[in-house]
Amino acid sequence: MDYSIIFEPIQLGSVTLPHRIIMGSMHLGLEGLPQTADRMIAFYGRRFEGGCALITTGGISVNHAGKGSNIFFNFQKEDDCEELKKVALALKPQGIFCAQLFHAGRYAYHRDLVAPSSIRAPINRYVPKALSEEEAWLTIEDFGNAALKAKEIGFGAVEIMGSEGYLINQFFSPVTNQRDDYFGGTPERRRNFAIEVMKNVRKKVGKDFPVIYRMSGIDLIPGNPSFEEVVTLANELKENGADALNIGIGWHESRIPTISMLVPRGAWAKIAAKIKRYVKGIPIIASNRVNVPETIVKILENEEADIVSMARPMLADPDFIVKVSNNQPGRINTCIACNQACLDHTFKEIMVSCLVNPEANREIEFSKSVKRKRFRVVVVGSGPGGLEAARAAAVLGHEVILIEKSSQLGGQLNMAATIPGKFEFKETIRYFKNELSSLDVDIRLNTIATISLLEELKPDAVIFATGVTPRKVEIKGLEKKPHGYYTDYLQGRYVPGKNVVIIGGGGIACDSAHKLLEDHDPTIEEYFRKYNVESFTNAQIQVHSNDRKISIFRRSGKIGAGLGQTTGWALLQELQSAGVDFYTSLNYKEVTEEGLVIELKNGETKTVPCDSILICAGQEKEDSLAKEFQAKHPEIPSYVIGGAKEAKALDAKRAILEGTMAARAIGVLSET
Repeated sequence: MDYSIIFEPIQLGSVTLPHRIIMGSMHLGLEGLPQTADRMIAFYGRRFEGGCALITTGGISVNHAGKGSNIFFNFQKEDDCEELKKVALALKPQGIFCAQLFHAGRYAYHRDLVAPSSIRAPINRYVPKALSEEEAWLTIEDFGNAALKAKEIGFGAVEIMGSEGYLINQFFSPVTNQRDDYFGGTPERRRNFAIEVMKNVRKKVGKDFPVIYRMSGIDLIPGNPSFEEVVTLANELKENGADALNIGIGWHESRIPTISMLVPRGAWAKIAAKIKRYVKGIPIIASNRVNVPETIVKILENEEADIVSMARPMLADPDFIVKVSNNQPGRINTCIACNQACLDHTFKEIMVSCLVNPEANREIEFSKSVKRKRFRVVVVGSGPGGLEAARAAAVLGHEVILIEKSSQLGGQLNMAATIPGKFEFKETIRYFKNELSSLDVDIRLNTIATISLLEELKPDAVIFATGVTPRKVEIKGLEKKPHGYYTDYLQGRYVPGKNVVIIGGGGIACDSAHKLLEDHDPTIEEYFRKYNVESFTNAQIQVHSNDRKISIFRRSGKIGAGLGQTTGWALLQELQSAGVDFYTSLNYKEVTEEGLVIELKNGETKTVPCDSILICAGQEKEDSLAKEFQAKHPEIPSYVIGGAKEAKALDAKRAILEGTMAARAIGVLSET
């Protein structure tokens, strides 16, 4: 594909960007950690080295009340500004470092939160204090002062956060603004807070300092502002000094997925395109679910946006832009939109990293100079942990042999990739295949690892990534119904019928149910219909029928426990909207000709009709070879990682991290 359109320069206010990709804002969770400034310099500096020309920080609050949590930086604290100054000055020679001016409003996770009206957010336990009109004006002044402070300490631009359901967005929406003063009561007055913030920021920083405004293109909350109101606000922001409009999508409380794997690539650029048709003269920036260069080209060629903002893809691969410019898209470590190590970590207030790139935010630790001896390393198993272990060991200079019993690399990633909405795992497999090939890793497919084979290879170290096996289930009468394990179904060896009972209610069970209901990944048009997006003010999932009846059973605990915090709810919502039944707190009694007989918590016995059974009852670790080898050869360093180490809750994030850490432990002589 021709990627030249990506590398056409574009004017953003007083600066010229050399290409059409910027790195968008995301909170890193580094505040308060040792060496915070040094960690930020290493993280962002690595992305500048990889080709980024403009990078926006995670949100920096404009005052105390605006902090998203107690670990956010605050422009009104001198200590925080000193840390930020150190980072900004260090990065200034590398590109445009843009500070995001942030106020969480009712989304703040502390007791001093404020909002346009005293309405608690569904995702927050605290009720906000309603700002008085005087306090609203003082907050506007805080935005301007924060912008000036950012300019003074060395930032090259600012972005005003007016999207994603934060304070400015809350003032604009009738859902959260029930005021009747200068800042509320009519659509015109609800726009005033955003406009006054824009005017104050522009006044404080001057006409030649780049100011981006991140506005909500669509809130995806029933009752949100109409498209006409959004376009009016966009034009008023432009007239009052915005150099570009970055189109955000959805609120955190929205019940419509916006950035998970369930969302088709580039879907939300359609909203940016609607706004771009009515706003002329400044760049329109599209964001959300753009992770491959082909999607960027399509957005630019279709004139849906002028610039594309990418945050998580830069976590996954800091060299994304360089690889595209060198026409090496196959070597990009693609963001799979899993959220497991980024957004899920943010909401837990722990350091952000990346499932497919555990080096993210560990740049300081991983860049330490280490003397090591070149070893012959044998990796057994090519699931996510084994693939990363082989890649990392090869990068570190070891001779690597990778043994895989099947005919293809990837392990359970191959099964995951068959599930609708999880096709991005194919990109992870593609990335590792290309990297291992370029690193001359000796890959041996269709090879059963045995003690004799390992001894024949004469390894200096062995990494066992032998994964898991399905936990066996014994229920009286099970033979009376066609049945199979999730591995049989996802590998095409077993096809359940039309009335399916699923034994087990974890993540694999929910994914398997989703695959039974959906026979393909949705197009953008199908996705928008499913969630009624085109209605704009009443977007929500639509109840839909299916020719299969599915029931999911779990002895105890919640259905879907273990799914990602920021993605699991969306999958469960999909299942419920398609009529899937959930059963918990029960015992399995038997399988009869009629169906599955269960005993409920209250002692009641119930027969659930079915014509087939799918077993997703967990996994057992497969570590027998590792135990045998370690007992026979204790003198050879060996490591057990991933599911083979701990089968509970299959976790590619943990497996990949353990893979890279095992590789880094091999052959170490000393740190220099």
